[in-house]
Amino acid sequence: MASGKGGVGKTWLSISLAQALASSGYKVLILDGDFGLANVDIQLGLVPTHDVVDVLSGDVTIKDGVQHFCGGTGDAAYSFDVLAGRSGVSAVSGMNRDALDKLLLSLRLARQYDFILVDLCAGIDPITRHLAAIADQLLAVTTDEPTALADVYAIMKLYLRDRRRVGGDDMHCQLVINQASSHRSGVQTYEKLLQACRFFLKWEPQLAGTVRKDSRVSAAIRMQSSLLENFPASPAAVDVGRLVRQVVHGSLPAVA
Repeated sequence: MASGKGGVGKTWLSISLAQALASSGYKVLILDGDFGLANVDIQLGLVPTHDVVDVLSGDVTIKDGVQHFCGGTGDAAYSFDVLAGRSGVSAVSGMNRDALDKLLLSLRLARQYDFILVDLCAGIDPITRHLAAIADQLLAVTTDEPTALADVYAIMKLYLRDRRRVGGDDMHCQLVINQASSHRSGVQTYEKLLQACRFFLKWEPQLAGTVRKDSRVSAAIRMQSSLLENFPASPAAVDVGRLVRQVVHGSLPAVA
C-alpha cells in the first residue's frame, strides 16, 4: 500500500482491509513499512514490545516480533497479526535491503498468512520504492487533491521503472481513490490519472476501487476503534467491503 503524499488515508485503509479480510476468515499480517514515522500500532491502540527493526537486526525472531490484534465480539470476533514499525528514529537510511528481502521471503515461504499487507511510508525513498517494486500487488492510494494526484503519478512512474529493474515485466499496480465525494467523482479522478498514464507512460493502471469521504472515519481514528465494527453501514465501511471483494475475487496476490 503506497502513496506519494501523506494524509491520504493509506494507513487507515491498510488496517481496515486487514480487519475486513480477517473478519472473512483470512489469515492476515500487517507489516508497518514506515520505518521512521510508524503509526499502525497507534491507530490500533497497541503498545508493541518489539518491532520490525528488532526482527531485521536479529534481536528477535519473526514469531516473537509479531503482535496479535483481536477485535469484534462473539461470532463477529476476528484477529490478525501486526509487525510494527519504529517511530521517531531515522531508520530508513540505515535499513538493510537484503535483510528486508530475506524477511519477506521467510514470510512467503512460511505460508502462514493468506494476505500480507505492507503499509509503506509516503514518499519515494529507495527502500519504499524497492518494497513497492517487489510486491505481488501494489495498491496506490490517492485523493482528488492536485498535490496528491501529482505525487501518486510519480509513484506509478517510478514503479514502472523499478518493476523492470527487479525483473518484473508484468505490472501489478492498481489505484484506490480515497475520500471521494461520490463514486462517480472517484471514477472521474481515476480517469484523469488514466489519461496521463496513457499519454506519458504508455500504460493503463486499473482502478481497484473508490472509498467515499466519511466523517466517521476520523472519529474512529481518534477513538482508536474500528469503523467497520462501530459504523458498519457507513459509506466508507461499505466501500472497504467492496474493495476487499475486489482484492479476493479479483485474484490479487498475497502481498499488497
